[in-house]
Amino acid sequence: MWNGLKISEVFFEEYGLPMLEKDFPEYKDQIAAGLAGQTSEAFGYDDYISRDHDYAPGFCLWLPEELKKQIGDDLQKAYEDLPVQEFIINHRSDVGMAEPSNIMTGARRHRVGVHSIEEFYYEHTGMTHAPITTQDWLATPQMHLAEAVNGKVFRDPSAKFSAIRNVWAGYYPENILKKKVAADLAMAGKTGQFNYARSMKRGDVGAAYFCVTEFIYKITAALFLLNGRYMPYYKWRFRAMKEFTVLSCVIEPLIKLSQMSEEESLGKVDLIESISGEIVKELVKRGWSSGNSDYLLDNAKLVMKTIGDTEIASWNVFVGED
Repeated sequence: MWNGLKISEVFFEEYGLPMLEKDFPEYKDQIAAGLAGQTSEAFGYDDYISRDHDYAPGFCLWLPEELKKQIGDDLQKAYEDLPVQEFIINHRSDVGMAEPSNIMTGARRHRVGVHSIEEFYYEHTGMTHAPITTQDWLATPQMHLAEAVNGKVFRDPSAKFSAIRNVWAGYYPENILKKKVAADLAMAGKTGQFNYARSMKRGDVGAAYFCVTEFIYKITAALFLLNGRYMPYYKWRFRAMKEFTVLSCVIEPLIKLSQMSEEESLGKVDLIESISGEIVKELVKRGWSSGNSDYLLDNAKLVMKTIGDTEIASWNVFVGED
């Protein structure tokens, strides 16, 4: 059975592209098409459960803002008139659907259909252009950048949409990457290695819970950084981690840690130290740390010393955490 990204691409090829060629021939080469953004389909993670709401064949059409002002309404109407049911019938065994979901919220219209290039990137990055400065790179949380570059561009003759996408998809410059890794690991060490056990000694179970939760979050953020991937929002993080090529050995321990109760606090401490030890090994392998300490905060400070940009290297170790 096709997933949503495949459904989207075939739907565009069979109905979307012919519509552009027939109804908008003079503009078609200024219009990019694909699927990217907030949907599970854009990540390629949709399944039969995803089809309970806002699920139907669809794709995005991206065009310059000025052109959208000129033809956007007509293009959106032509998009909405595409024969969705006919497509489903023609591909019933491939799409695994009898009809689109009968629960459609307003969110779907916002995620597919006609959008300007500028509004798409502004929504996901807070900018209408590719990043230029250090602050540009640090301004947007990973989960939004993940939505800006996920999915697939089916067609982009002018390359205007892809030119911005490719810069974001090229990932963080090395100095910024190191800074973000250092910040996340510093907080992971502070919460998991240092404050968790102290909270348990006080009998403050609530604080201990938050320490472990924060440790898992910061370690996960660092893992995505070390894998050269933007971390998606919470729902898909562990799913996306299945695709890791670096430090995949800590995924199961992280899942186990998330499931342990505070009655197993000693086991939690051991697991936190084991996970942290694997992270330190990777830092040493990259030449970012000497590995003389098993405390993540110490290692984060060593990573800071390898940053080539003197301004970034001078920042507080916690600046840039996700």
